Amino acid sequence: METSYSKKNSYERYVSKFMLVSLFIDEWNIFAVPMLSIFLAVYYNLSHIELGLITAATVGGASIGSILGGIINDRIGRKKGFYINMILFIFSAILSIISPSSLIFIISRFIAGFPAGSDITNVYSYIMETLKPGKREISGSKNTLMASYAILGLNFVVLLSLFLHIPFGIIWKIAIGISLIPSIVLIAYSGKIKESRLWKSSPYSKKITYMMFIKKLRKDKTAWNTTLYAWICGMASAIEVGTFAFFMPYILTTIHVSNMFYSRIIIILIYSFGVPAGIIGPALIPKLGLRKISYSGFAISFISLIMAGTFLIFKEYILVPLPMIIFVIGNHLNNQPIITSQSLVSQTEYRGRAIGLTNFITQIPAFFSITIFPIMFSLIGIGFSTIVIALSPLFGVLVTVFVFREIYGYKRDIEGVLNN
Repeated sequence: METSYSKKNSYERYVSKFMLVSLFIDEWNIFAVPMLSIFLAVYYNLSHIELGLITAATVGGASIGSILGGIINDRIGRKKGFYINMILFIFSAILSIISPSSLIFIISRFIAGFPAGSDITNVYSYIMETLKPGKREISGSKNTLMASYAILGLNFVVLLSLFLHIPFGIIWKIAIGISLIPSIVLIAYSGKIKESRLWKSSPYSKKITYMMFIKKLRKDKTAWNTTLYAWICGMASAIEVGTFAFFMPYILTTIHVSNMFYSRIIIILIYSFGVPAGIIGPALIPKLGLRKISYSGFAISFISLIMAGTFLIFKEYILVPLPMIIFVIGNHLNNQPIITSQSLVSQTEYRGRAIGLTNFITQIPAFFSITIFPIMFSLIGIGFSTIVIALSPLFGVLVTVFVFREIYGYKRDIEGVLNN
């Protein structure tokens, strides 16, 4: 019995680490273009509109990938869905590297977005259906830690490339090409990952539709309130990420805080604060719960955006990195409970679809805000644009306080495969 228990714990740890690496690949693909936007703008001679489109392409693909990925993962299983995602990651990276024009590059990043969205449904389904209550919330909330690692990795690649005087057209290709490595490694080691036992035991996963699972959610007050929270606060968090965070390198370079080399050092220093936030946030969940982490993070983001906007308006550019650091901490905290909470309260039969729909709903406004943000700050300035974006985390605070209720330790979804 003790040996069996030890093997089960060992497998849970393996699945957790495996899925977190998969999340790292998702985040690398989502943040690749934003972190490389300066090089792409020069290489393809992009206008403000084209810059917005090329930055939003991956998010647009992730929106569609979330919906279709939810169906795929519920119908054919978590493991087959994983293989589809990794193959698409590899294909899209190669296509991006060889893109002869901005149009082909936009298409390649749109394709890259599909597995980035679909894989979210796969990762969280595996985590929720493999780990124990209490541990799965912590593992699921490490998504922002993976985002920080991806952002730091991208910027270290850029910094080293600039130091070595590598041409702009090669820098972004190297950064995107690196995503091939973890994708291939995961495929090579995927033999140890088993299909979800709960999914195999669920007889209705292949038959349920999006409308059916929404009706099921509405019958459960806890699940429905959590879903509303995840939808609304997911949009709020995605908008602040898709604007201020995505264009952080562009903002620093545009306002001439420093040259391109030193602006990357500043970005690395800023996002290095995301690592402790990504570690401490999940560690505090057993004590504080998901709800307190959420509204605390949104409050911090709101304050940071007001500060950043004010400094930009009054041209106190030397102070701008400070609110950027505060923003990174706040956004990491407010983002951690969102998909985790949705996947936690969803039954196995429709978990993929529930996560996929939530991710879709959160990505759509981010897609439009990313596209519009460069145009907006060309019309009213970066400072006032940042102040406008501060409305998103303010809304997140209100929704978390008045709609969301604590669900740490939730286990109704695993008391039986179905609760009809």
